[in-house]
Amino acid sequence: MSGNLETIQSVLTSSTCSNETELCQFCGEPRIYPSVSLGELNISAPYPHPCTCDEGLAFAEREKAEREEQYKAEYDEQVRKARESRIEGIIKRSGMGARSLSQSFENFDTGMPYAKKLYNGAKAFVDGIEYFMPKNGMPLPKRNGILVIGPMGTGKTHIASAIANELISQEINVICMTERSMLSRIRQTFSERDKSEKEILDKFVNVKLLIIDDLGKEKATEWSLATMYAIIDGRYESVLPTIVTTNYKPEELVQRLTPTAGDKTTAECIMDRLNEMCHAVLIDGESWRTK
Repeated sequence: MSGNLETIQSVLTSSTCSNETELCQFCGEPRIYPSVSLGELNISAPYPHPCTCDEGLAFAEREKAEREEQYKAEYDEQVRKARESRIEGIIKRSGMGARSLSQSFENFDTGMPYAKKLYNGAKAFVDGIEYFMPKNGMPLPKRNGILVIGPMGTGKTHIASAIANELISQEINVICMTERSMLSRIRQTFSERDKSEKEILDKFVNVKLLIIDDLGKEKATEWSLATMYAIIDGRYESVLPTIVTTNYKPEELVQRLTPTAGDKTTAECIMDRLNEMCHAVLIDGESWRTK
């Protein structure tokens, strides 16, 4: 095999020249198109040898630089389109609507007294996202999620969406949905006969970052409670970061997650998991929507 490679290299370095020529535009001497013969295969170069006159050599260097610039531009465009395609796929899987996709750190109102602290905490989470992801051979991250508790209209959804959008722009897979939308999507996919319940739930358990907005808003049922526990517990076991926003304080959230006249044990387990997984942020402020 090595002999064949040496033969090919020898042929390439001692290439013959075809009869096709082109006159130098500066001195009028012929510029010859080199060709390589590999057995019965003849390969002609797309460009002739540069002329050896000073003007010809300078022109050849400019041509080479222009070709390299063109190739780089074409490559960069391919990379850009591929990245855009990947991000479009992440957005499609994220469950985010037009409003959520428009919410960013740039248009987050930091004018309220507590808003700057919320903003800074969210930015720190995004900046340190790699530290919050479990890695083989490294100590497991502790409290790598956020639980945001506060009244309606205080920017909880906006800041959660801003985190999601920033990480999506970094090509990190994120699901960002309200509890109601998430449970609705899970119910809908149960009709897909080729998918098991575990396969459906695994999408929410294994995504890099899961954001559950408005936890506790959905009317609790035994099924919704069991489903939410399976997702939260699965992420707890995998040590994957989770962000939750809710209008309810811990004891109220337990009540909201528990079906009427039901046993609170499972809801209390969810709350216990969230307390261990997440840094709690309590917002005491009036609604921005009344301003």
